[in-house]
Amino acid sequence: MKKLVPDPPYPIPFVTIISDLDPEEAMAHANKLMHTLSDTVHAYTVCQRDERLDVMMDSVEILGQLVISLVRHARAKGAPV
Repeated sequence: MKKLVPDPPYPIPFVTIISDLDPEEAMAHANKLMHTLSDTVHAYTVCQRDERLDVMMDSVEILGQLVISLVRHARAKGAPV
């Protein structure tokens, strides 16, 4: 049987975090993702205009959503501000 519904668009418009992730672990992941986000933005800005890939900005958006979700999760679990 053929699939009648197309796959959802990418990137996924929502992010969920594992509910039992400790605050310290969530912040550690957020820190790592923030460094990756920073590296991606830097790589985008140093590329020649005609070599810039839209997928890099898509990645920045997804990484930003993940960082925000992880920090919110950590704060909800009692992590210091």
